[in-house]
Amino acid sequence: MPPYGGRGSSAAVHARRVLVSCGLLLLAGLGWSLGCASDPQSRTDAGTGRSGRDAGLKHGLTSQQASKVLAKVGSTPITLGEFADRLADQSPYLRARYNSPERRREFLENLIRFELLASESSRRGYDRLPEVDRTRKQVMIQRLMKREFEDRVKLSDISDADMRRYYEQHRDEYHKPEQVRAAHILFSDRALGERVLAEVTKAPADLRLFRERTIAHTQDAETRDRGGDLRFFSRPNERQADEPEVPAEVAEAAFSITKIGEISPRLVKSSRGWHIVKLTGKRAKLDRSFEEVRRQIQNRLWRERRQQSIDDFIARLRREANVQVDEALLGTLRFEVPDGGVPPSEGRSGASEPGGDDGHGHGDDPGDTPAAPYPGGDRPGGNRPGGAGPEGEPPRRPPGPRGPPPPRRPTPP
Repeated sequence: MPPYGGRGSSAAVHARRVLVSCGLLLLAGLGWSLGCASDPQSRTDAGTGRSGRDAGLKHGLTSQQASKVLAKVGSTPITLGEFADRLADQSPYLRARYNSPERRREFLENLIRFELLASESSRRGYDRLPEVDRTRKQVMIQRLMKREFEDRVKLSDISDADMRRYYEQHRDEYHKPEQVRAAHILFSDRALGERVLAEVTKAPADLRLFRERTIAHTQDAETRDRGGDLRFFSRPNERQADEPEVPAEVAEAAFSITKIGEISPRLVKSSRGWHIVKLTGKRAKLDRSFEEVRRQIQNRLWRERRQQSIDDFIARLRREANVQVDEALLGTLRFEVPDGGVPPSEGRSGASEPGGDDGHGHGDDPGDTPAAPYPGGDRPGGNRPGGAGPEGEPPRRPPGPRGPPPPRRPTPP
């Protein structure tokens, strides 16, 4: 067998080109439509006079035409119907790109390359690897979830009455006072606090310095591991039930700071001790009408109902499968963890929901002022697109919601 990327014998290459050319001629002769060809109404089914749309054609192909072998890779056939399905699975932009015979041949070459590499990988036993089996299961699950739940709960099922009821029951999410976010260092010794204040105010942008001094000196055990972060809070007379408890003096000092990243020039005295206060974020006053948040509420209720359907489905499967867990055995596992315990991001309150909503109606609000990098390092994370499909596989859309990112388009051989 020739090495990867090799051409093999000239006779084999010639035979493959002849086979591909014959297949492309067949495609051209069919007048195949994938959204770029002539009006399907102009095609009629021989002997019936019905239009191609009425004749049950798929991509302009009859079932007999779709079953024709366009190419073979060893013992693996690539039928005209499979080729059409794979090309139809591309975005309209890519379908247009592959509309010429030369481009379709390029796409077919990618299919052939994919099958060659898949066959060789299987021959070497890679198809039996655990991660390959996991990937296969993931694709199966994606197809199952798409088929079972894509149409079970529709966005249009969420009525206006449902949305208005949610809005009235959660008015506090859409009407909030101005808020700030701050970090602090708490001291019981004023003299020590003054020395550290003088040190950190010389370099207010030095996040590492503030965090190190917090860990070394703060008397607030709850905020020590997150660099003194107090989260977002309102003024004392506007405080809401879901906000963290912040001493009134600290809150007033934080609101008196004008620029994010600056530090109050004086120690702040409270019943707990002496505080260094640093402003790390701002939120403008929130006052949203029902019409402003209508779509956001609709999406949230749709997600909740869909998730409930999934949870009920999983619960039924669990009952039928008689799942058993050895809790004692599970407890025997031991893993090394970083110094300092859990990462700062774990246990965050107000973590963002999909779509940018932070659960308090602020996620997409134009009044939000992005917080400066605060000393705790507690920055919201995000999924970065990445990963690639099998080498040589033609581009395609993800198999379903929350599926893996689309594979990159391979360079034609």
